[in-house]
Amino acid sequence: MTTEEKRQIADCRIAVAGATEFIGSVRTELQQLGFEAIQIISPSDEEPIINTDVIAENVNDGSSCLSKDATIPLILPFDFVNGAGAIVVMPEDERDMLRKPNLRQWAATYMAGYCAFWNIDGYEWLRYSLSDIKNGVTNSTALDTAAHICARIAANIAVEREVKHFPRFYLCKNLE
Repeated sequence: MTTEEKRQIADCRIAVAGATEFIGSVRTELQQLGFEAIQIISPSDEEPIINTDVIAENVNDGSSCLSKDATIPLILPFDFVNGAGAIVVMPEDERDMLRKPNLRQWAATYMAGYCAFWNIDGYEWLRYSLSDIKNGVTNSTALDTAAHICARIAANIAVEREVKHFPRFYLCKNLE
């Protein structure tokens, strides 16, 4: 990374709301990339609009990741048991998905269907994980993988690189 990119990352504020296990992992990943102003938000801090376990965002002056009309990019990382995924929702993107009753399960089903439709290779692990996801199974390695993906996406957003955003997504088998 260039000195300018490191400065952009250091100046960027990131807020994370979600499962305790994920918060520790993503904080470590973000700090390793140079993020300094990391704010932890408890789901009870604001009226929850998004029904999911983990949410991370690039925050600009008082913006809230729980706002349905947010003007900031949202990073939605997911533990998919045998791997992880992430969906980036840019301010101009449709946000109706954020109100899904089980966003993790919806995202897994959506990503598996997308990969099947477009004949994308390497997603079989996700298809085999769908029943575990439906039953609420989690995996610490998948949480770490989700944190890793989330931090890399956040860094790319901070330095204004192109990122895939909804309806596209990131999908990765567990990092060993």
